[in-house]
Amino acid sequence: MKIILIAITVMFSSYSCNKEILTDDKLSFARTLFVGNQLKTDGYYYLMDDYGVSATYFFYQNGIIIHRGGWINNSLEELERNFHTIDWNEIKNNKSAWGIFQIKGNKIEFERWYPSSGGPLPAYIRSGEILNDTTFIITKSIRSKTGEEKELYETYYFKQFSPKPDSTNNFIK
Repeated sequence: MKIILIAITVMFSSYSCNKEILTDDKLSFARTLFVGNQLKTDGYYYLMDDYGVSATYFFYQNGIIIHRGGWINNSLEELERNFHTIDWNEIKNNKSAWGIFQIKGNKIEFERWYPSSGGPLPAYIRSGEILNDTTFIITKSIRSKTGEEKELYETYYFKQFSPKPDSTNNFIK
């Protein structure tokens, strides 16, 4: 009887540990309204590298961000054509497209889920400095759950765009 009780205890404790391992990371800071003027919010910010636009972010006054990946060898005009043809309702169900941001003075932080290869989605905080209302630099990435840290140097530039997609999603309320 004692052996059965021990086996059941081990089984339930390993199940609860596995359940924790198989859970997407939680975002570590709360969504807050953005009422400042440090960044423009009537368009998107993009990161350009040697291959084209590698990342885009829409920032909303409700504290939410939408991340859209980049498109290799595309111009901003082609990128914007893609924005007009994307099924944004499908994006609402893509957890790795969503996150939140905070601005304090000239410091910016945003946190979102990142895709993974079959496992739970990790959440990372990217932080940096706002140079002006159309440019910011990201210098650090930290996984909030583990503290894993990476130095970066990414410069994001603003491009006015309308109409912006709706920030309503299934993950951040």
